[in-house]
Amino acid sequence: MTELQRNFWLMLTGRSVSKLGDTFHFLALSLMIYAKTESALSVGQVMVASYLPMLILGPFLGVWIDRLNKRKLAIACELIRAGLVLSIPFLPHVYWIYSFTFVIAIIGFVSSTSQQGLIPQLFPKGDLLGYNARIQTSMQVMAIAGPIAAGAVIGFWSYTAAFVVDSATFLYSAMSLSLLSVSAKAAAKQKGANQEKKFWVELREGARYMVQLPRVMNATAIMFTAMIVSGMFNVLLVVFSKNIIKVTDTEFGWLEAGIGLGLAAGAATLAFLKRVDLLLIVRIGILVDALMIAVLSTTESFWTEWLALVGIGMFSVMAMIAAATLIQIEAEQAYIGRVLGFYNTVFMAGTVGSMALAGVVETWFSVREIFLYGGLATAGATLLLSLRRLPKQEAPPKQAQA
Repeated sequence: MTELQRNFWLMLTGRSVSKLGDTFHFLALSLMIYAKTESALSVGQVMVASYLPMLILGPFLGVWIDRLNKRKLAIACELIRAGLVLSIPFLPHVYWIYSFTFVIAIIGFVSSTSQQGLIPQLFPKGDLLGYNARIQTSMQVMAIAGPIAAGAVIGFWSYTAAFVVDSATFLYSAMSLSLLSVSAKAAAKQKGANQEKKFWVELREGARYMVQLPRVMNATAIMFTAMIVSGMFNVLLVVFSKNIIKVTDTEFGWLEAGIGLGLAAGAATLAFLKRVDLLLIVRIGILVDALMIAVLSTTESFWTEWLALVGIGMFSVMAMIAAATLIQIEAEQAYIGRVLGFYNTVFMAGTVGSMALAGVVETWFSVREIFLYGGLATAGATLLLSLRRLPKQEAPPKQAQA
């Protein structure tokens, strides 16, 4: 096995097992909070605690990610997460759980962003989409199987057992990261770029550098536009399915599985689109995703809704993977943490903002109207943002000066 193949399998298994841990964590945490409080509001609050770090701290954490060795940073984060999640079942009060969730989310964001930034150091840039697609396919399979496995562990044993499994997955991820072979040249390049500067200077440099990447900026704008509707879609899907299509709880589980199947199919499809321009994939992916949401508003049966959701999952994940790969290819290692930090903050701002507005918008429009008008508006905005042709840059932009 070559070093390239070894790195691929280590990254694939490590990220996939870590994704499995995330699904255990999400399900066990939600069920445990509800069992303790019998309050849907409390479940919502703990979810907010898990979203906030990416929303408010992304660019700032990106500065530290660019300063430090990404592989060692990711290993440290996975080990810390393993310890913290193991302590959650033993916390005396729900407010302690909120605090720990917030801290775990910060560490998880740093770990995930560090690993995204590490990938260009492991694989040839021309093959990044293929490697990302295969890794994401495996992760999406874990996202489908994870809740089923987590439910079985909780049902047969307890919430504590689920968090023990969660902790073990992070330990495995740390071990996989520790076995990766990062070339001395790549490590030296990162080290040489990270000269001592003031924190705010580095933050401003990162923002200015990102603005000099027109294709990355265009992809970010398109993803933000998409998330404005997707956030509402995530909140209102259960209302649409239960109150309008009249599905049972079992059927709703199959609808969620349909989204997961679409996510896995979309990630797998990208492995065969290596020669297609990444920005074009982002544009087409979000355009079709938006139109599928509009089509969803017209469905009248379980099966037509299921098919629409498979399509929504498929094209949305294709756009997300292509956008992340675009950043990995076009951003220099010295800035990639900050660029990913800004991107993720904008992405999450659209998601959380629209989720917060979903209830307000529902007082003015029906769910069908929200899906129809929101999908068509997103498709229109995507077309407008796609009018300008943005060819690939022949050379990286000059380093931003404060």
